Amino acid sequence: MKNKLFLKGAIVLIVCNLIGKILGAIYRIPLSRLLGPVGMGMYQLIFPLYTMLLTISTAGIPVAISKLVAEYNAKNEFFNSKKIFKIAVILLTVLSFLSAIFVAIAAKFIATMQGNSSVYVCYYAIAPAILFVGILSAFRGYFQGNILMFPTAISSLVEQVVKMAFGLFLAGKWLQYGVEYAVLGAIVAISISELVAVVFLFINYLIYNRRHKVLKGKTSQSFKFLSKSIIGLSLPVTASSIIAPITNMIDSFLVVNLLMMTGYSSAEATSFLGLQSGVVESLVNVPVIIAVSISTVLLPNISAAQVSGSKEKVKELAEKSFQIALCISICCSICFFIFGKQILTFLYGKSFSEDNILTATELLFAGSFNIVILSLVQVTTAILQGVNKTKIPVKSLFIGCGLKIAADCILIPIKKINIFGVVISAAICYLFVFFRNYKFVKEYTTATIKKPIFYISIQAVSVAVFAFVSNVLCKIVLGDMLSMFVSGLVAVLVFFVVYYVFYLYENEGGLFYRLKIK
Repeated sequence: MKNKLFLKGAIVLIVCNLIGKILGAIYRIPLSRLLGPVGMGMYQLIFPLYTMLLTISTAGIPVAISKLVAEYNAKNEFFNSKKIFKIAVILLTVLSFLSAIFVAIAAKFIATMQGNSSVYVCYYAIAPAILFVGILSAFRGYFQGNILMFPTAISSLVEQVVKMAFGLFLAGKWLQYGVEYAVLGAIVAISISELVAVVFLFINYLIYNRRHKVLKGKTSQSFKFLSKSIIGLSLPVTASSIIAPITNMIDSFLVVNLLMMTGYSSAEATSFLGLQSGVVESLVNVPVIIAVSISTVLLPNISAAQVSGSKEKVKELAEKSFQIALCISICCSICFFIFGKQILTFLYGKSFSEDNILTATELLFAGSFNIVILSLVQVTTAILQGVNKTKIPVKSLFIGCGLKIAADCILIPIKKINIFGVVISAAICYLFVFFRNYKFVKEYTTATIKKPIFYISIQAVSVAVFAFVSNVLCKIVLGDMLSMFVSGLVAVLVFFVVYYVFYLYENEGGLFYRLKIK
């Protein structure tokens, strides 16, 4: 039953987050056509600082809420769970408000340092979103700790739909005043979407409260004790989460300037950044969201199992998460490698030049490998946080991002590598992080990725062969675009058929089980 609940929660989050990501990718098609490569580059300049401040104010505390609520629920101390949430709301509101104020004050200075002073007004527009996301993350952490993934999943869809509707409307309306104002309209839409999502989750919280009234018990902990618990757990998680956004912010300062050192103009360098960060990275992050969803469900489940003293359950959950993350991420990586150019031509062919499409295709080929590494990093981090080893991912990521910055400085100035240095340095960073995290996962949970690796290899090869062959054959009959959709459908069908044969019935008399017996 617990396995079913874990898988059900993971599936709900995966499906809704994937739909959200697909909507986000679709949103970028008309947005890219409105803004163009330079406008998309300006749009992307806002996000490194925004993400970093969002991480400072919201990354650690929601994870702490989820973990602590799950632990207190496992001990039947439900009043403490609710008290944890109330304290967290106060902490997140204060931190988010201070972060928003900082953005508003430092907007002009930051924009000038990034090499494009005209985007400073966009920082004013994004500041309210920081406050709204802080409150939003408190609600999500509470629901996740109660193993209720539906409110979190639906709120992310509401958020995406509102952002799309207002983003396209405002960007199109304000484009007549210049591309800077069109970018501003797209940024304003983000703040509006976060506010709507907060209202949605608040209504869900009121409904949940009415159905689950909790009386104060004898085991009620003090405000001071619970505050220390939240802060003590959230600090290393925040430190772990903030390192990558800081690195991305450093990238936003480094990449454009390093490319300009090799002879590119400011517009060309910004355009490269827009292609890599705004187009390719967005596509790569679509399958990675599966691992994020698994990790979101994994953390409270492992925390509850840890408190209950069930080491076998912890190991089982960890290995199940490795299995799901690996088989999906490898197959997605293969499909991006096979269909890369067709996907980009379909999405951006009418708004980008042939050279831009070619560069983006090559970046996507290079970055497809990072899908697998990033997925494994997400899962290993969640496992270590669940077993109270929160400092290990911090150290791993700190060293890994140091390697990334060093690799950026070495690789990007090389003319033949240029923007591809960002992709290569990311691979170096996350490979190091995964191997170091995995070493400690094996030590503290005895979980490994060796068990499912044979099945996953067969699945990946099957998907690759059928996708490639069907794509070649369909191109002759159906043309480039239709062949992508038909071959993609074939790849999905092969994925589920192989999964059915080798996983679902392995211990129930399935094909591979019978082969092993013989």
